[in-house]
Amino acid sequence: MSVEEKQGANASEKPTPSANPSPKKSSVWDKLPPWASANLRSWKSWKLLLRCWVASWVCFVIMLPNKSLATLGNTAFFALLLSVMVPPNMPFQVFVFAITTIVLGVALGWALACAGMAAALAARDQTLLKATLQKEATSAAGLSNPDALFQAAIFRGDFLDTRSTVVYGVFLGFGCFLFALIRAYAPKLTIMSVFGTIAIDIFCSFGPLFPFAQYTLLNSLLTSVACYVGIALVFITFVFPESLNHSYLSSAGELIEKFRGILIMQDEVLKTDPHDIMPGSPLATKTIMARVGMIQQLQQLMSQKQFLNLEFSWGRWNGDDIKDMLEPMQAVATRLGALNGFAKMMAHPMSLADHKHDETESVSDTSTSATAVDDTFLLRQFRERNLAAEQEHNVRLIDVLPSVREATADLRAAAVDALSALQGLILAVNTNRYKRGHALQDARLASLDKALAVLRAAMDDFKAERRLVLLQPYQAVFEKLDAGAVNRIPLRALYQSFVFAANLSTVCNGILMLAEHVSETAAKRTHARLWAPKGLRAIGKLLRSGRGAGEGAVGEDPQPDDPVETEEKREYKLDPDSRPPENILQRVASTFHSLFKWTKTPEALFAFRYVVVTIALWIPSVVKSSAHFAYAQRSVWALIMAQTTLNIYASDQVFNYAMRLGGTFVGAVLGMVCWYIGAGHGTGNPYGLAAIVSVFLFPHVFMRIFAPPQYLVGVLMSGATFVLVVGYSWIDGNLRGIFQNVGIGWDVAWRRWVLVMIGCAASFILMMLPPKSGRKAVRLRNASVLSGLSYLYSHLTSLWLNPETEAFGHGTKWPAELREKIIALAEQIQDLRVRTAMSKWEGSVRGAWASEEYNRLLEVESDMLASLILLGGALANLDPELRRSTLPYTHVLNPHFISDVMSTFFLISQSLQTGEPLHQAQYKNLADRLHYHGGLAASGPGSDANANARKTHMRQSLTSYEYMFYATAVVAVLQAVNSLNEARTIVARLCGEVPLEGFERWREEYDRAHAFV
Repeated sequence: MSVEEKQGANASEKPTPSANPSPKKSSVWDKLPPWASANLRSWKSWKLLLRCWVASWVCFVIMLPNKSLATLGNTAFFALLLSVMVPPNMPFQVFVFAITTIVLGVALGWALACAGMAAALAARDQTLLKATLQKEATSAAGLSNPDALFQAAIFRGDFLDTRSTVVYGVFLGFGCFLFALIRAYAPKLTIMSVFGTIAIDIFCSFGPLFPFAQYTLLNSLLTSVACYVGIALVFITFVFPESLNHSYLSSAGELIEKFRGILIMQDEVLKTDPHDIMPGSPLATKTIMARVGMIQQLQQLMSQKQFLNLEFSWGRWNGDDIKDMLEPMQAVATRLGALNGFAKMMAHPMSLADHKHDETESVSDTSTSATAVDDTFLLRQFRERNLAAEQEHNVRLIDVLPSVREATADLRAAAVDALSALQGLILAVNTNRYKRGHALQDARLASLDKALAVLRAAMDDFKAERRLVLLQPYQAVFEKLDAGAVNRIPLRALYQSFVFAANLSTVCNGILMLAEHVSETAAKRTHARLWAPKGLRAIGKLLRSGRGAGEGAVGEDPQPDDPVETEEKREYKLDPDSRPPENILQRVASTFHSLFKWTKTPEALFAFRYVVVTIALWIPSVVKSSAHFAYAQRSVWALIMAQTTLNIYASDQVFNYAMRLGGTFVGAVLGMVCWYIGAGHGTGNPYGLAAIVSVFLFPHVFMRIFAPPQYLVGVLMSGATFVLVVGYSWIDGNLRGIFQNVGIGWDVAWRRWVLVMIGCAASFILMMLPPKSGRKAVRLRNASVLSGLSYLYSHLTSLWLNPETEAFGHGTKWPAELREKIIALAEQIQDLRVRTAMSKWEGSVRGAWASEEYNRLLEVESDMLASLILLGGALANLDPELRRSTLPYTHVLNPHFISDVMSTFFLISQSLQTGEPLHQAQYKNLADRLHYHGGLAASGPGSDANANARKTHMRQSLTSYEYMFYATAVVAVLQAVNSLNEARTIVARLCGEVPLEGFERWREEYDRAHAFV
């Protein structure tokens, strides 16, 4: 039901919810997950899928001829395995970067293993070696095939030597420790770490069995890797090729389309009654999903920007031109997120005129929990009077929404048209790279310039005239105020309408900056040319960043247990146990102390466990009594599985078990079905297998490319097991000269399953010694996020209190330092969502985990960050003179109130950090403190004169354009404080609260006796 249809509703009646529309007829696409149906209907996705699918199939086909199989050797399946793990689904230089890290990982593992072999051969007991060789030569004398006997003796472990084996173990432990640290501290190199570990595992498991140098043990593996690299590069280059420059501009166009969608959606929001946009309603869900989609698209662009200058590309724009668009697009996305939050503000209980405030009853009158955020008598009295005034003067939110829609209609339409023209220009530049003329680009540029002119005119008109429409519902009450008929104006709805208008203005400014930049670039770059790569140093920065695709392969958590301390903490934090070192001895001791502290970190413990589980599962391969059995059953699979399932936190590991065991089972079943359909009971028919494998590869490749990240571990395990079952079956049935075949079909599948179970069991034992709880990490990271929010609040408040500061010049961009703080907090919150969801996998051994409370705390922290972003945006546009003149009258800048807010931030952060309970007598509702301090100021010396001056100043300022941003800043602080109140309540439920008998009753009596309202 629209707002107009409800204008005549009685104030005491709750508007009737809109009727549910008739359900749409569902189709096959609606029954599929959104990620599957969207990609199945996209021609771009189909091109990517066909490229990767055919490349994987070719990797299998090269195994089929006997000559190529003999060349590839007993790890010929590795090319197919790589095609499933790292498909060619990325632009050329990104793939080269990814595959280079794998090759470097294998090369590093091989180099360490070769060094270990050289050292082990030097340490080997030569006397024992000669005696063993003599014994084997005597046994082989007169045999027709002495090489087979010698080979059997090697894999029986006859040439094992204790000193040599120990050296291998040292190098294996050192190499695995190094790769574990890489995996823990450089998540983008996780795949490199995994393949490096595989290389050193294989070499050090088989190397000790040989009595002489065998540095080429990994030749077969590297030959298969080289074959895949060549196949993938050919397909990326010639099958639906796409440069990163083209892909990036295409994604930028999609992001701008999401910008348009959010702006268009605001018309629907403004037409909706606040009761129809409550959490969980279709429109509320739609606004949330629109924001999530926008953020995901932006993050995809941010993750690829380092590669833009690392390729040869043909086109009008180079990598720097495209990268320069990212910052203004980030600004637009941030401001649109704040604008999109207006729907949530509308649905807030405090925004609904008929909200009964049932939860705000006095504790003395009800039996509510002591941990509730109770509204005091002061607040209830203030809200009741304000609500009555709104109803009396017809200035509720529902009453002013039509004015908001009317005042901003032209501005929203102009912004949407500007985004459409901007998207058209970017697509024209992107899709006409090889055309000689530039008529289409010139036409689109002219359209953009025309749209920008309309947008500027709309902005000027809004600033001069249209914004005054927002004040029309208040004209009657203003007249009464001027006549002295009323003493107080209920400004809540007006301030909320100012928030929407101010946000829309900042969004339009952002669109204007983005469009002007694109227009200048298009005017400057009129002809296509070949652009050479540059900026190789950006790769180092990329590798040091915290997030990447690689960690998803092993279910890794990319965030450290103790997030990086904020700059404020680093600058002002002191060691309470010692002063800074002053001499060499103290510096050395301090270094050892830091190293000792590091050994207790989750990353160090993970690396130590990694080495322990490696050595434990490696020992059977180098003990004479079990060496042959370990080789025959391919125990190295169990070793690799234990390493890859080992995670920093217990929850990650349990999740990994579920995904890996499920994926292994599915892959083993599909592998056996595929093998027996194509080979029957024989050793395989190349034509039948080529046909059936192509069919089974299709869903595997589709899932690998398009499945959501949370399913990636299971998808990889399913694909890897399928490849191993089919690949080993073909190799063992058709490659001659293999010692101790694994078998075909069922024999491969059950061995794979058993070894996966052994590896999981080994890593589980290590995980329990002792377990590292992911739930504790969630609690500590929430404490860190709250601490970061407190520093952001204090930073913004400092800027507000110092109008002379140049950090926020009128109309300028945000300072880089502030933008980095906000981005860092947003990334922490996003990673914390994943960590919170993952922590559910730890089970409820000690009791149920309050996951709902932590999820709600995350929502509150996200709302708090959004409010602080809103505050920053308002301050960036607030006139310094208005800031200075309103300081004495702005209650949210009362120094005592600021102290209360900072104290509350500190208390709840420390409670989460230490697990200690809060105290009941501590502040529960900062809104009460705000009115309390405001009341004290109003009752102080000269209060009447101050009140009259404030009313006069406010009445004069309300009609000014800058006052919109002042009102937005005030509302932003109030929203942040409201979120902080709820955070305090949640933390009290999580950590507990120490009661103070009689406190609530006495506070109620005291407030009634000293009420300022």
